[in-house]
Amino acid sequence: MKQEDYREKLFDGLNMGILAIDHIIDKIENQKLREIVFHQRESYSKLKDKLEHLYSFRTDEVKNKFMLESMIEMKTIKTNDSKIAKMLSEGTHQAILESCHILNHHHVDSLLRSHFKEFETISMEYIEKLKCYL
Repeated sequence: MKQEDYREKLFDGLNMGILAIDHIIDKIENQKLREIVFHQRESYSKLKDKLEHLYSFRTDEVKNKFMLESMIEMKTIKTNDSKIAKMLSEGTHQAILESCHILNHHHVDSLLRSHFKEFETISMEYIEKLKCYL
């Protein structure tokens, strides 16, 4: 894979996290949990903005948005904050695993590696914050 492919994967992961949060945040009843999730979205948006200033991307956000929102809607027809926290934790954990796999098995330049590490740090922080809502 080329470096641009790894950049796309990171960018796609951030987009998916942001889109998931946008779609689900209004379903969260607990105000503190809503604030945690909102701050996670802000952190992802800041990293996404940083990447957009450094690189150009070819991601089709519309397709990703439709697929992701359809999946979320199916999973949240009957839900509560605990199920939402679990779903967000699982999605975030999956993104961390993908990030680790890329960094452990592929050559990624040092600047991009630092962005992946920033993504992992942000994600792990929010998994910890979501645990008490599971």
